[in-house]
Amino acid sequence: MREIKHETTRIVGAAAANPKDTRLIETLYKTKIPETSVWAGPYFELTLGEETIDGQLGYFVRETQCRWDAVRKHTVRVQYTLSPHGGFATIEEAHEKYKQAQATRARRGFVHSYAPSYESTSRYRKYVRIEIGAETKNEEPEDQDQS
Repeated sequence: MREIKHETTRIVGAAAANPKDTRLIETLYKTKIPETSVWAGPYFELTLGEETIDGQLGYFVRETQCRWDAVRKHTVRVQYTLSPHGGFATIEEAHEKYKQAQATRARRGFVHSYAPSYESTSRYRKYVRIEIGAETKNEEPEDQDQS
């Protein structure tokens, strides 16, 4: 018998999402309109979601670094979990980590954000240009890429 799981808000959104959203996904690029030649360069996917681990609900932030492998003709994806073991205890903690990861990528030039628009009847994606404040620009990024 399948267990019915009552969930909190499950909205999927873009960069300006509400901190109460329990699932977010966006792809960050250096160019507003990625072209075929740009796919060879890296891009990032940020996700926030919830999982139950050992009976405890946790919120997880993950970052996937992607690039096109022209020789093998496929996308190479390396995923990093930016959450502690078992996840964050609250959605607010997870959302803060998500925003920090987003700011780190934006400081590296990945300011063009696309996210699925599940409210739309067409294949529309939400676009947001991530603005970096003056105080954010001076911080040293903590990331794992080599760009």
